[in-house]
Amino acid sequence: MGLFGKKEACPACGGEVKGLFNKKISGKQKLCKDCSNKISTQGELLETATPEYIAEHLAYREKNLMKYNALRWDVVYKARGLKMGVDPSAGFLYLRDELMDDYDNPVVFSFDQLTHYELYRMNKMVDNSDTPGDTPLDSKFSLLSDISKIVSDKSRMDYFRLILKTTEPYWPEVNIRINFNSPDDVYSSYGFGNDLKRMCQIFKQIIRKEGTIIF
Repeated sequence: MGLFGKKEACPACGGEVKGLFNKKISGKQKLCKDCSNKISTQGELLETATPEYIAEHLAYREKNLMKYNALRWDVVYKARGLKMGVDPSAGFLYLRDELMDDYDNPVVFSFDQLTHYELYRMNKMVDNSDTPGDTPLDSKFSLLSDISKIVSDKSRMDYFRLILKTTEPYWPEVNIRINFNSPDDVYSSYGFGNDLKRMCQIFKQIIRKEGTIIF
C-alpha cells in the first residue's frame, strides 16, 4: 500500500488499523488496536480465526467483564506475574497473566470448566490433579543445588510451569511460566511459593471434586 493508498480496515469492527503490533487473524488480517486490546484467547486459535469468530469472541469478552465485576473475589493469590482470584461461594475463579493478555478484563472460569492441572519445575513434573494430597514444591536445598548451576550459566533461568486444561473454548489450555533466579524468590517471607502452592491446591480440590478450602 502506498503512502496515500487506501486505509486498512479492521476485519472485526471496520475501524481503521493503525500501529505495528496489532494482533492478526488467519495469519495476515490485522485487527485495529481497540479490538486487539480486548482479545484474550489461546494464540493458536487466532491463526484460523475469521472475522465472525472475532466478533463472537469480543461479545464473550464483554460478558466476561460483566461477570468479573459482579463476582466477589474474597481471596487473591499472586505468583510473580500470575494473579488468581477466587469466589468460592459462586464457584468461579479468574486468572490474570501477561500470556493471557487480560490485565483489564481477567478471564473468568467456572469451577466446572477446569478438567486437569499440572505443575512443573523446569522439565520435571512435581504435581498434578491426579495426585492426592499437598502440592510438593521442591525443597529449598534442591533449589539451591540447581540455582548454583544456573548462576554459572547466565543464559539459564529457573522456573515453574503451570498447565491448566479447561472446557473454556477460548482457553482450552493455559500454559504459564513463572520465572525465578533465587530460592528466596520462592521460600522467603516475600517469596511466591506459598501463594503458588495455594493456587495449585485449589485447582486440585476443584478438579478432584474434594470441596474447595480457601487457605
